[in-house]
Amino acid sequence: MGTLSYRPLPRSSSNKTMSRIAALVSVAVFCVPGFLRAQEAPTPYVIGATRQLHSDVLGEDRELIIHLPQGYEVGQQHYPVMYLLDGDAHFHHTTGITQFLAQQGYMPAMIVVAIPNTDRTRDLTPEPSAELAERRPTAGGADEFLRFLSDELIPWIEGQYRTAPFRVLVGHSLGGLFVTHALVARPEVFDGYISISPSIWWNDRALVKQAAATIEQQPWAGRFLYMTTGNEGGNMLASAKALADVLETSAPAGFEWQFRWMEQETHGSIPHRTTYDALEWLFMEYRIPDDLRALGLGGLELHYAAVSQRYYPMEVPEAVINQLGYRYLRLGDEAMAIETFTINVERFPESANVYDSLGDAYYTAGEADLALENYQRAYRMSDGTQHPFADTYRGKYQRLTQEMATGR
Repeated sequence: MGTLSYRPLPRSSSNKTMSRIAALVSVAVFCVPGFLRAQEAPTPYVIGATRQLHSDVLGEDRELIIHLPQGYEVGQQHYPVMYLLDGDAHFHHTTGITQFLAQQGYMPAMIVVAIPNTDRTRDLTPEPSAELAERRPTAGGADEFLRFLSDELIPWIEGQYRTAPFRVLVGHSLGGLFVTHALVARPEVFDGYISISPSIWWNDRALVKQAAATIEQQPWAGRFLYMTTGNEGGNMLASAKALADVLETSAPAGFEWQFRWMEQETHGSIPHRTTYDALEWLFMEYRIPDDLRALGLGGLELHYAAVSQRYYPMEVPEAVINQLGYRYLRLGDEAMAIETFTINVERFPESANVYDSLGDAYYTAGEADLALENYQRAYRMSDGTQHPFADTYRGKYQRLTQEMATGR
């Protein structure tokens, strides 16, 4: 869908750009992400919803805060999932990061499952030393919490939502300790591990010793680790560097990792910067080269085939094909725009947006009847639903109907 406004266009026009189809609607959107409409009464802007899951492993109910990507409700796409520890503390800024990076094409859109704490020390710490156990009597439940994630939470999420087979675990401080523990103990549970200022000093750096002893036997290939520390010094920094030294000498082929000392960040400020940088690094190969038109759809197919080998199976997204079609349209290549949007219709026939975009291409080409047919299809598919563009589709269909009837 694009910025549209109507005036009759001669079929022979040689300068048909998006600016020439600009009075059917007044909102500019060139791909799937939603938009805000001015309304008389204020409407809440919702970024997530809470749900409850009972855990037999932990013997308690656990609250979850779940963020679904824009467009989830009106599409059929499957999404990778981030599992976010200390979820209530980091939900807001983290979902903003994932949405922003996805909109820039730096990563796929992602479901975020934030997990608030009940007993943080219990869940996020491996077995403590005698001294630690005396000071933190509930410590040492990391293995049980990992079993809750792997045996209960992940299957439940994958049964409730359209998920792709790629999971990222994110944690800060004791949460970073747990992330690193999960990688060392059971690397197969997640694909990406983001460990932020991890408390690897725990139990006299037992995790560093465990990693050194088991790393060659564990299935780390195909996994990713991004680890940081801030301007914290002392045992926090030294312990993380000790683990990095183990990885430097012993990391198996196919395991990708990075350790960064963010000396400008504090222990409190580092989660936001790390999450942004880690996701950008993790999905570096996902980015599409700038010149979509030079690539064409065939080039995009090759790009996503390579991306699928690195991350998980994926096809060229509807929004990306849409972008390509609108580039052709702005460059005046109406035939290629119609061909591209038609392919999108064939691949995503349940999407109202693909028919609207094909209607735009026919409209630019002066094919009013075909434009109206596709606008009508988009309008009827979205009418009475929560589709963010339902009013726009209706307005374009009605206005073009009126213009065709009056000849203006």
